[in-house]
Amino acid sequence: MPNLKFAAVLAVAGLAAAAPAFAQDADVQADAATRAQAELINTASTEGIVTDRASCDYEGGSVVELRDGTACFIPIRGEDAATKIYDGEGLGVIRCSGNGTFANEVSETTPGFCNVYLTEKRKIKTRAELEAELEAQTQRELEGNN
Repeated sequence: MPNLKFAAVLAVAGLAAAAPAFAQDADVQADAATRAQAELINTASTEGIVTDRASCDYEGGSVVELRDGTACFIPIRGEDAATKIYDGEGLGVIRCSGNGTFANEVSETTPGFCNVYLTEKRKIKTRAELEAELEAQTQRELEGNN
């Protein structure tokens, strides 16, 4: 029986000696996790960019049909919110430029929002062009009646 007590004392002493090593490993792991989290927060993300209808929806935008094409109407959140931890929250684009294949423009009617064109922007005819077309059509009709 004394040997059993002695073995128990040795086992407890061994665990007590090993505990600081386990605690140190846990601290190192916690520090590594903290550093990884900080790195994640400070790393620029590839999200926050709109290229199509799905990414427009994902980032919290609305697809709208404008006179000159189909666009994603979306808030601009800025460079300071370009971290991976911030992304995925559906909060808009990082900047208005650099989205999609087609032209982008800051909304004229709503500051802080961007129109990211999902289709090629149609050229809208000027008043002079429309009047010239109408005049030509009128002349053709008059000539056809005579």
